Amino acid sequence: MSLYRSTTIFLFTALLALSGFASSQEASTNDVRLVIDVSGSMKRNDPNNLRQPSVELLVELLPEQGKAGVWTFGKWVNMLVKHQEVDAKWRELAKREAQNINSVGLYTNIGTALEKAAYDLSYTDSSQTKQIILLTDGVVDIDKDPELNQREWRRIVDEVTPKLAAAGYRIHTIALSDNADRDLMNKISVATDGLADIARNADELMQVFLKAFDAAAPTEQVDLNGNQFVIDSSVEEFTALIFREKASETLALISPDKQRLISTTKESDLRWHRANNYDLITVKRPLEGTWYIEGEIAESSRITVVSNLNLLMKPLPTNVVTGDQLSIDAFLKEDGQIISNPEFLTLMTVEAELFGGHSHSNLVSVWKQGLEQFGPQGRYQADLPALENEGVYELRVKVDGKTFQRSLKHQLTLRQPFSAELRQQYREGATRYLLTVNAFHPQLDYGSVTIVASIKGPEGAQYTRSLSLTDMDNWQAEFMPDKEGHYSVELKVRAKSKQATALSYTLPLLEFDYSVEGGLAEEKKPFVEPSPEVESPEVESPEPEAQVEEQPSKALEESAEPEEPALAPWMLYAAVGLGNVLLLALGYIAFKKIMGGPKSDILDELEEKDEAEEAPEAEAEEELVEEEPPMEDLDPDVSPEEPEPIQEASPDPVDALAAEEVPPAPAQEESAIDDEPLMDAMEEAIDAVIDEADQGEVADDLDDLDDLDAMAMQEPEPQESQEEPATEEEEEEDMVQAMLEAQGLDLAEEELDDAISSLIDDLEDDEDEKP
Repeated sequence: MSLYRSTTIFLFTALLALSGFASSQEASTNDVRLVIDVSGSMKRNDPNNLRQPSVELLVELLPEQGKAGVWTFGKWVNMLVKHQEVDAKWRELAKREAQNINSVGLYTNIGTALEKAAYDLSYTDSSQTKQIILLTDGVVDIDKDPELNQREWRRIVDEVTPKLAAAGYRIHTIALSDNADRDLMNKISVATDGLADIARNADELMQVFLKAFDAAAPTEQVDLNGNQFVIDSSVEEFTALIFREKASETLALISPDKQRLISTTKESDLRWHRANNYDLITVKRPLEGTWYIEGEIAESSRITVVSNLNLLMKPLPTNVVTGDQLSIDAFLKEDGQIISNPEFLTLMTVEAELFGGHSHSNLVSVWKQGLEQFGPQGRYQADLPALENEGVYELRVKVDGKTFQRSLKHQLTLRQPFSAELRQQYREGATRYLLTVNAFHPQLDYGSVTIVASIKGPEGAQYTRSLSLTDMDNWQAEFMPDKEGHYSVELKVRAKSKQATALSYTLPLLEFDYSVEGGLAEEKKPFVEPSPEVESPEVESPEPEAQVEEQPSKALEESAEPEEPALAPWMLYAAVGLGNVLLLALGYIAFKKIMGGPKSDILDELEEKDEAEEAPEAEAEEELVEEEPPMEDLDPDVSPEEPEPIQEASPDPVDALAAEEVPPAPAQEESAIDDEPLMDAMEEAIDAVIDEADQGEVADDLDDLDDLDAMAMQEPEPQESQEEPATEEEEEEDMVQAMLEAQGLDLAEEELDDAISSLIDDLEDDEDEKP
């Protein structure tokens, strides 16, 4: 066997052991059992039923050397897919039966579902690792009686879970939404050293399912650099799980010999499954070299491989508590023998990197180190750093053999012996805030625990709460903030272990802000504090510029505040228009009262003024009439689509009507329009105003006209100040002119007289035409 072949074998041996696989001489098979909640509440938390494609994906990923089965549960438990060896026939059956996953269950019988999935509890096979993936969105619910539900909860914690843990089962729990009983999920997972995760919405479900599957059936991968990856000669099979950036996009796989493979390609060594948002491509006996994926792919895509090469490593736990010391201990193996040849091992580059975060979606690198050969036995060892921040971690080990690359992942969850959180609940018609502490100490005497919370609020307020043990094996105290602002909670724990050892803990400070509208918002510190090396004078120097830019914006915001009560433009225009209509009607009534006498006298006076007008003034009047809007703009029967530019030519409807209805020259008689609809509308408006006057509502408006008259007398026109005292007729005309000036009119007195004269003529003509 060549040196290259031996190197590849040793690397694969080590990597497979890192993920919990045994060597080829101690072959083991995976046993994965899916337990899926189908209760009615899933209609709300999984409205698009993404459980179906998620189960289909896991069915496709399961290795053929193992066994698998699918159970669904509500009140009753159903074996949806028989638990047996995985092969092509089983996959087709499982994908077909997955279409029957629904949300019709009436209850959430978690305990019985776990027992049915572990039907072979009494049979123990050390060569198999039994994994259960439990998905639920609710709490223990087997009956309408709360006492029966509480009794079942205790049975799961005190009887069911310990029995499964003793039989070697690892239970990985997925809580779909925050409504699930996360306390119960954590207890089950911690007791069986399984992974506990939460998908807060259906969109996160598939990725969380993959995390649980990686913990249940880990596999080794090759690096996916951009859209390409390298396959070496030792790979017997690879599976490419490609998530598409665009669901409608079509992907292609380009082999090293430039052959283009697509989903419809017919090849005996190719299996292509296209789903809603991903492609799962399996290639047996692949060509050695660089493969390329054609299309836009998401970051969660990955390439897993199957090989006869192994890398063994001491198993690591999935759940750890603060203070646990972890180390990596790996070695290469070929034909059952550990490789210790230094010349061969020097060709390997083994590197370990640890990522951490509050959730799997925001992991950051917290530690990285190369693994050096240790001792004559060819082992690679390194101590992991002390983990302090509570959260999730992912250990990645990468091996570079110069001509090939491999990587594996191992999930870790770090928990404090005691963990605190502030929960918001809606109960008895009011919002309540519960301070909850959970215990993860494996040897804790629950009856000896005392927990006291010291709460600091805004304006120096201080509170003290003593937490009480509940039936759910946690401690709670209700807290209702009375002021808006910042709060901090310090919790101190005194307890004893089952061996009577005294325990004392001070939990990390819990901080949050409270507002009446937004409720409580917890402040989570960064998982990794910024390095002090990053802070430098160069970074701080731009701060004065930023402050200078912020000040004007703040001033603008303050100056803009008084403008908020201002009326909207349409309200202003509507008010002005309504006022003009009212003044038009009142002006007509005032005009009738002031002018008085028979119409013939008024006509004679106006005709005398018309004879004295000069021709240039008439021509100017004609130009003014041509600039006014047409009569149809004032007709209520005309479509509102045409604009109404009244304010540009004349702000007052009185002047517009006067100027439009009566052309000043006989040459425009042919273009005169029918004003009967307008006259009807004016008569209706005048009648309405007269009715209001009869009820005593017009007196104030007439007083306003008197004010206008007084204003006109106090501020006469410049050309009139040098003339002799006005006659009674001139005073009446001045009053009308002042009223029009108060409306913002700029027409000359002669033009206004002509308009009024024409209007009166039209009214007389209408009366003569009536039978």
